[in-house]
Parts: sequence; C-alpha cells; structure tokens
Amino acid sequence: MLSQHLRSDERSHIGLYPLLHDNTCWFLAADLDGKTALIDALAVVKAARANGIAAGLELSQSGRGAHVWIFFTDAVPAATARSMGTFLLHEAMGMRGSMDLRSYDRLFPNQDVMPSGGFGNLIAAPLEGRKRRDGLTVFLDVSTLEPGGVFHSKLL
Repeated sequence: MLSQHLRSDERSHIGLYPLLHDNTCWFLAADLDGKTALIDALAVVKAARANGIAAGLELSQSGRGAHVWIFFTDAVPAATARSMGTFLLHEAMGMRGSMDLRSYDRLFPNQDVMPSGGFGNLIAAPLEGRKRRDGLTVFLDVSTLEPGGVFHSKLL
C-alpha cells in the first residue's frame, strides 16, 4: 500500500490518523491554506528551527496550501504536541510581524483526546505518486522553495 502511494499512477493515496488510542502522536502537522499559506508556513518553519525543532515544509495537494511537519522520536501526548504547535504559530506571528493567521486552518492531530468510538482526524500523507509528479505533496527546501526539503527523498 505504501509503495502504491509513493509510485502509483492511480489515485491510491494514504491518509494518516495522527492521534493514537492512548492520546499520543508521533507527529504534528500544521495546515495552512490560501494566498499567504506558503509565506506563513515558512514563518512557522523558521520559528521551529529557531527553537531547535526540525520541521519540514510540504506543498499541499491543491498547490494553494502548505503543511509544516514535525516528527517526534517517541510518541508524545497529543496535548503536548498541540501546545508546541500553538506556541510555534505564535512565535511565527511575532517573527513575521504581519502574520494574522488567516492562512492557518488547523493542527493535526486536531484534538488532545481520542473521541469515543472514533479515529480522530485524517491528513493526507505526503509524496503521493501522481501529485508528486505534478510538483505537489513534495517537501520543499525552505531556502529555494524547490523540491528537496528536509524530508524529501530523491529515491522516490
């Protein structure tokens, strides 16, 4: 299934549920959309890096938005991850000066606690084969905004 997602010519993409049943997660993603999404996402990446946090910038499926991905070495409480994400958004606003969060859509996971009988919220996995060939769902080098960012692999 992962191989199909990465290489497929068909629409066989994978979605990820970041929130685990024990209310932890292995990653945090900030979703930004609209006219200022890319520049706002760059500010979030800059804020993360200023705080010693590795963050990857992905161009979203539509090409009109961006995702900032942060992966953890161990599962962390979703509440902690989301607090960190909120902190980074505020830091980005301060760094950018004019960032007003109009582009900010949401954080993944969307909630601190698993809803009863639910799965949490789904985010599309990056690097989907067909979209990637069109220059979408790729990680960007933040200095050039060209494919090849921190989580990009030329082997795909």
